[in-house]
Amino acid sequence: MRVIEKVHKQVVHWGRFVWLAALFSAMLAACTNGGSIGPRPAQDLITVVEAYLQKYQPGPLPRLFQTTYLYDRNGTLIAEYFPEGRRTWAPIARISPYLLQATIAAEDSSFYANPGVDPRRIVAAVVRNIESGEVTSGASTITMQLARNLFLGAEDRYNTSIDRKLLEAGVAQELTDLFSKDEILEMYLNLLNYGSLAYGPEAAAQVYFNKSAADLTLAEASLLAGLPQQPANLNPFVNFDAARARQDVVLQLMVRHGYLSEAEAEAVRGEQETLRAYFAVASVNAGQRAEIRAPHFAQYVIDTLDEQLGAGYTARSGLRIFTTLDLDMQELAQRTVAEKVAELSPRYGFNNSALVAMKPGTAEILAMVGSADFANDQIAGQVNVAVRPRQPGSSIKPIFYAAALDANVISPATVIWDLYARYVIDKRQVYIPRNYDEKYHGPVTVRSALANSYNVPMVKLFYAAGPEQMASRAYAMGIRTFTPDKVWYGLGLSLGAGEVTLLDLTNAYTTLASEGRHNPPRAVLTVLDGRGESIELVHNSEPDQVISPQAAFLVTNILSDNEARAPMFGLNSRLHLSFPAAAKTGTTTGNRDSWTAGYSRYLAAAVWSGNTDGKPTRNSTGIGGAAPIWNAFMEAVAADPAMRNKLDAPADPAAWEFIPPPGIEEVPVTCPEGLVCRPGGEYFSDVWLQKMSEFGPMSDSTATGAITNVFVQWQDGGRQFVGYCVSSELTGQTRTLLKTPIGVGLLPAPVLLDTKPADERTVDEQFMFTEQRKLLEQERDQAIGWGSSRNTPITLGRCEQMDSIARELYGDRVAAVTVDRGSAPIAQAQPTPTAQATPEEDAQPTERAPVLYSTHSSYSDNACAGSYILGRVINGNGGPTPGVRIMAVDQWGNRAEAVSKSSEADLGNFDFPIYSGTPHEIYLNVVDGSGNPISPTVVVRHKLDNESNTCHHVVFQSVG
Repeated sequence: MRVIEKVHKQVVHWGRFVWLAALFSAMLAACTNGGSIGPRPAQDLITVVEAYLQKYQPGPLPRLFQTTYLYDRNGTLIAEYFPEGRRTWAPIARISPYLLQATIAAEDSSFYANPGVDPRRIVAAVVRNIESGEVTSGASTITMQLARNLFLGAEDRYNTSIDRKLLEAGVAQELTDLFSKDEILEMYLNLLNYGSLAYGPEAAAQVYFNKSAADLTLAEASLLAGLPQQPANLNPFVNFDAARARQDVVLQLMVRHGYLSEAEAEAVRGEQETLRAYFAVASVNAGQRAEIRAPHFAQYVIDTLDEQLGAGYTARSGLRIFTTLDLDMQELAQRTVAEKVAELSPRYGFNNSALVAMKPGTAEILAMVGSADFANDQIAGQVNVAVRPRQPGSSIKPIFYAAALDANVISPATVIWDLYARYVIDKRQVYIPRNYDEKYHGPVTVRSALANSYNVPMVKLFYAAGPEQMASRAYAMGIRTFTPDKVWYGLGLSLGAGEVTLLDLTNAYTTLASEGRHNPPRAVLTVLDGRGESIELVHNSEPDQVISPQAAFLVTNILSDNEARAPMFGLNSRLHLSFPAAAKTGTTTGNRDSWTAGYSRYLAAAVWSGNTDGKPTRNSTGIGGAAPIWNAFMEAVAADPAMRNKLDAPADPAAWEFIPPPGIEEVPVTCPEGLVCRPGGEYFSDVWLQKMSEFGPMSDSTATGAITNVFVQWQDGGRQFVGYCVSSELTGQTRTLLKTPIGVGLLPAPVLLDTKPADERTVDEQFMFTEQRKLLEQERDQAIGWGSSRNTPITLGRCEQMDSIARELYGDRVAAVTVDRGSAPIAQAQPTPTAQATPEEDAQPTERAPVLYSTHSSYSDNACAGSYILGRVINGNGGPTPGVRIMAVDQWGNRAEAVSKSSEADLGNFDFPIYSGTPHEIYLNVVDGSGNPISPTVVVRHKLDNESNTCHHVVFQSVG
């Protein structure tokens, strides 16, 4: 048995010897036979390595992963990305000579002399393997190790078979023929793993010593040179003693091969404690160096570049990306958001906020804060809310007003009637817009409507202009969620029902700040590859003039008019800065989202506040939840001289004034009764002034001249007074009056554009046509009722245009139109609204009845046990008058009639129950026996001015 065991050991021993001898012979033969890696693929070594790796190694592109660095616009490092590990390719000229020498001494002392395979090392390996009784060394040179890393997969790389060694030897020979020794050494070093996810000398020097590979000392270089033997076990952050022991071996080899004297090696050994103390804190510093200073923005840049370069490419491609971010402004924004959320959260119940700032003229992103706290999982802090769609509320309105102003269909002085409107969407749906303050404000200018964020005027403009057209213009200005292929656009879009991103909203406001020129958001200035060469990216360097400079200025002027927005926001709101700035707020349904966006000539910024999960806040609004953050950020930037300099902004706030571009004029206007106009005149574009030259810049909404009556002869033979017109050709007092609305500005009511004959319409089309005509008549009647309640005449327009105007208002029921002063006092009485009236109801006497009753008083309270109009008719002496007829018509055309009572208990009294709980208006008149009004119209505003006022009191008194 012992004999058998002895023979077995001898067989194994000599078998290994034979294996190594065969390997020795084969490698020598490989030196002359070569392999088949083909010709050199490129001159540039990075390209060479990438070409080989793509051919022989699996994985994502680029195969040669390298660290990508992001810098702000001033060259300050923001972030570094290394999905698989850190690597920055270092040319051999930028690697410390100490590291080159230490690596050659430790790995292949004959590197510069051997042909890729070292026969002496093979012999030495044979001897060592025989002595140890196992294969412990494969005699691999630096060139063979490079061949292994380039051409062998992970499953073959550590295979010790003869075939694998033969392959290494053959490839090493070819590499020696194709590349210089310095090139081979450069490729080898840059592929080495030094541990701690550091690949190559530059990454290792930065990770372990926070310096460049060119600046490594002898002590540092000799320590690094030993790490690739066992990168995990020799990691100096984890096991310094093991790394130090390996360093001693490297020093001995450097002495043996003549790179160092023993005294120099001993001097390095004397630095052991210094290195130990350094590594005690180096790991902490290394972690801090890896911290991303603007995490949401950095990831946005990576994602943006990936769209052009390929998914996952940017972070591993060794790029140096110089971004548009200003790190000082970014950190100011981050602090402001975090501090203000902490301050406002207890009051308003929201946990998050986001901010984006851009540079007008270029749309360069200067700051992007995606959440109040990136590290807070409770608010999903890593979610970048700046690029997540949210409903913008009223902050979208300036975009739509800009589109209409650009089309020159309205001006800042155009009147829109802020009165109840009911839009029929189809047979099952209606849309009734309501203002934030639950009030109607009568006739308001575009300036007042936008500045105070009235909803009803916005919807009326949007309806007249067309949702698709408005959405298309918003898309051009930067709202990329309003894509042209969307079919769901409806009236709710005008008030912010369509989702946008904070980034897009900021971009659209930046378009306004840039005189109507649109640039897409820009996050990157320059991109350099690993060789330091610039990469050309797709970027629209020339802005698109998507709206005129004149339209952009008009919106800017309105949004910066602090007095114009005072009725809603007051004179000292958070929208008012210490320097000229345009601003707008937005609040969504349920107070889920609060917005403020605005700009100066030098900086645009927008803020969102709310809960990340969409939970409603506690009555947070744009002015309460977002404006304080916007205000604090904008003021802080303006107050910082260094930041002002970066924006090329002057120190004097007066120099920040918005300057009217050519084609804008400030024109004095005659403001009609019942309207608030801009003091000193209004701004108009030259195009608008040319369009309106005949009758003046406000002639789309007002008319000036002497007043006279308008009568309509109906097709059934009746004749009816329908309102007033004005003419400069008539004698009498000249007055400027508001026009009865037949659309908005120069936009006709959509129903007037429908010229299809009735018999060609489908049932649904006819239904919608009828409802749209009711809407037109309803708005006309409400405007007349508004004027009647305030003893302010409202004109149908100019007398010379009355035929076409009447036919627009009443359609084919009109047989003829006459203009006649008649016998009635023109400036006193007003007609009763006749919304939805039939031709039979419209038939009236040929002459208008004289005014016999005036309005003595009217007021509202909640003193009724229910909802009522409680009235009384009195004579000239104040005594009760029985038997007087009173007509009530609501805004939907529903009629009711009462007669003042004759019983002793309620002599002269009358009443109307109110059956609808919906806020609406009711119009009251004393009428004669034929139903003609003989009093001014009293407008009862049920639940419009105050929800609790359900009881309304009206007293009519006879005149004469």
